[in-house]
Amino acid sequence: MLGNDIVDLQKASLESNWRRKGYLDKLFSAQEQQQILTSTNPETTLWLFWSMKEAAYKIINRETSERFYSPKKFVCISNTAGNFVDFEGKIIHIKSVINQNFIHTIASSTSENLSSIQTTYLENTSNYLSDFNSTSLNYSLEKNSNGIPNLISKTNRESHLASVSHHGKYLAIVSSVL
Repeated sequence: MLGNDIVDLQKASLESNWRRKGYLDKLFSAQEQQQILTSTNPETTLWLFWSMKEAAYKIINRETSERFYSPKKFVCISNTAGNFVDFEGKIIHIKSVINQNFIHTIASSTSENLSSIQTTYLENTSNYLSDFNSTSLNYSLEKNSNGIPNLISKTNRESHLASVSHHGKYLAIVSSVL
């Protein structure tokens, strides 16, 4: 299983007043809040943790087919061994890219899969499906009846897991076969 999330840092800074009273309490455990507030860059840490939770949620949603909002059930763990999310005892492995424009997080059920996941970055438009499908030589991106994306081979119609995330100017599509 895999999931991903991308945060446009400029859009997030303009639209979110994360320092207002109660904001952090709704989304993060006391330990996560402590890490955010004592970080050398609290805003980056906040959006990193948020993207970790969202990417992990996509795995759980795909496994259970249940939609729910409970960010505190997803506990971010960041230590010398790496970044992880614990969801009710299930450990989800995390890999993130942080630059001045965005934070992009990929989540996988296993650490081995993280190294084989491929990413395509596109401009976030309302036509991203057709944009991707017109430029991809080997795969088309399709959503199932639950809105979950898959890459479909243009040669043999074989289906592969994919995850799509978009925010602000940025869109990321991840799969093991891109």
